[in-house]
Amino acid sequence: MTETRPLTARAARTRRRSLPVIGALAVLAGLLAPAAPVTPAAPASAAVAPHGKPIVEYTADITEGGSGTGYSSYINVHDAYDNAFSVGIQSDKGSTVSKGAPRFIWERVQNGKFTYGYLGPATHNVTPVGLRLYPNGVGTFFANGHTIAAVALTMKGRLFFNVEGNARLNGDVVHSSMRNVRITVSNKPGVSGLQGRWNTGFSFHGLRARQVNSAANQGATFWVDGRVTGLPKGGNWDTTEVAGIAMITQRW
Repeated sequence: MTETRPLTARAARTRRRSLPVIGALAVLAGLLAPAAPVTPAAPASAAVAPHGKPIVEYTADITEGGSGTGYSSYINVHDAYDNAFSVGIQSDKGSTVSKGAPRFIWERVQNGKFTYGYLGPATHNVTPVGLRLYPNGVGTFFANGHTIAAVALTMKGRLFFNVEGNARLNGDVVHSSMRNVRITVSNKPGVSGLQGRWNTGFSFHGLRARQVNSAANQGATFWVDGRVTGLPKGGNWDTTEVAGIAMITQRW
């Protein structure tokens, strides 16, 4: 099985110098009361309305927990060309938006350029979240059965699917789960489904993913646990990959 180092939105964030204005973000009002996005957002546009049947649908029931200054729980899709999108729950005492409270968050990488935004308040309880990619180049993020944002999105070639937990600083602890993971992918004509089993071998700075059931791919459940160690002085999850990750690739 061919694999690539996981491109997480968090990893892409470590390479950013400034956050570009997202060209077409539509936060769907009334579904989750959104906070002001971290990055400026253009008005909702029909250009980012999804059309057709999704060519990717990725869902999981997640929990986000831990202690210290920051921790998170995500699901992520990426390709081998510096493109990715993620949805999850994050608590970050270093954020002037969330101020340490759990918030829904979306993240997008296009050609290595990273953009993200906080949405409404979340909880530490089990929460269904998901990602969809549509054939007209639109990605959508959803939580609790409702679409919460839509963005213009380009993904190329073979796709890789991560579950991911993060923590922010040395000494911070993450204890997050991603349960009953389900993935449908059909972006390559005549080929669908996943290849092989999940790989839980991506561990950074003391955080590790572990699969806690025997599902080969569909229906897998994971916990990401650990205490952050080994970050250099001044290092944090914005400067260094700090994550426990499990990954699987689509059949190709």
